[in-house]
Amino acid sequence: MFLGRERELADLEDLYSQDQFQLFVLYGRRRVGKTTLLNEFCKNKESIFYSAEQSNTKLNLDKFSDQVFQHYGETSLSPFATWEKALTYIQQRQGDQRLVLVFDEFPYLVRKNKALLSTLQHLIDHQLNKSKLFIILCGSYMGFMEKEVLGSKSPIFGRRTGQLKLLPFPYQTSLRFLEGCSNEDKLMLYGAYGGTALYLSQIQPGKSFETNIKRSFLRVTAYLYEEPLLLLRQEVQEPGVYSAVIEAIAGGYTKSNEIATKIGEEPAKCLKYIHTLCELGILYKETPYGEKETARKTIYGISDLMFRFWYRYVFANRTLLETGASEIVWKKKISPDYAAYMGLVFEQVCRDYLLAENAKGELPFLFTNIGRWWGTDAKTRKAVEIDLIASDGSNYLIGECKWRNEPTDLAVFKALQEKADAFYTKRSQTWFVLFSKAGFTEGLKAEAERRDDVILIGLDQIV
Repeated sequence: MFLGRERELADLEDLYSQDQFQLFVLYGRRRVGKTTLLNEFCKNKESIFYSAEQSNTKLNLDKFSDQVFQHYGETSLSPFATWEKALTYIQQRQGDQRLVLVFDEFPYLVRKNKALLSTLQHLIDHQLNKSKLFIILCGSYMGFMEKEVLGSKSPIFGRRTGQLKLLPFPYQTSLRFLEGCSNEDKLMLYGAYGGTALYLSQIQPGKSFETNIKRSFLRVTAYLYEEPLLLLRQEVQEPGVYSAVIEAIAGGYTKSNEIATKIGEEPAKCLKYIHTLCELGILYKETPYGEKETARKTIYGISDLMFRFWYRYVFANRTLLETGASEIVWKKKISPDYAAYMGLVFEQVCRDYLLAENAKGELPFLFTNIGRWWGTDAKTRKAVEIDLIASDGSNYLIGECKWRNEPTDLAVFKALQEKADAFYTKRSQTWFVLFSKAGFTEGLKAEAERRDDVILIGLDQIV
């Protein structure tokens, strides 16, 4: 079943309908659904879909040649000697007929043949741009695709006719995989599996949160039991070191110098590992809202929720799990701690909610920036954190996100007002947005009724 990429598919179909040469670049981290999207797009179209392999140029070219000849019904031709000859042959065979030509895992081809991009540039400029080929270059290593394919120094810079960075699903789309679960279970499952379609497909919606976690993560034969390590082995040359970086962040070491000390690496070298993980979409980099990026203020977190869950609960307990103690891991490690784990997940969900409402024009103003803020209250000298801040430069939404079993009360709102003043006092107009899993007390509801600058959002609205 094709689910969740309808808009992206419609955009590709629109380009296809223009009936002219296209060079489209699609990239995003592994498992995010690139190949599924392309397979859906290629349905009922004449297409050649080549998935490159981590081998040399000759072997890739030989396999591509076989696929091309099979497509055209040829059986006795020799493999193409060069990529130029291969593409020229396809263009000549197609004439003025449409063909979708997909190169999946494109970086594998370029890494073994640095001249391939220059060859492609020459062909586009002198002959392919007159054809009706729809060429798609697809890759998982985002840093490579952004620098070597899309970057200003790339030989094909300026030749692309479209591009898409495919991101994991926001929570709203992810929940479409979870029909039949309670609202609370939906968000709890999202917190463990994240927005990757392949991981979400492992969930059995008719089963409880506990049953799904045990089945997907806590059995040594489960699909997700080894997944993060397998992914790292595919992407990087020193998976053990990269894994140590993620483990350190999962353990609360969020600044680069803290991470370097924890894993025993030089700070500069550690920073390179961190940047690579950011390029892979596994980590994210964050500074307090409105402040310039500095080494002292910058922190790192795990953007992929499945990785975050896995390093917190699976990797840390593998010895227990491999001795059959999955029930103990659930009872002693996951169940008592998961509400605390969900705090940051709920902040991300609330952020996505605001972004969606903003896109629909449903908020008091149209904000242009959103983030978190942490710092020191100048009056009390105490540390202050604000879960969400969104602004258009003069107006502000200041948000608090509460994932707890007790209804959010008036004291939380009063504290949020004080935090807002610690952040910045020269605000044109401010709205206070409170998100709560367990709803709100009558006192807070009454206060919101009396004022027009308080917005209360419960779980039912979010889900």
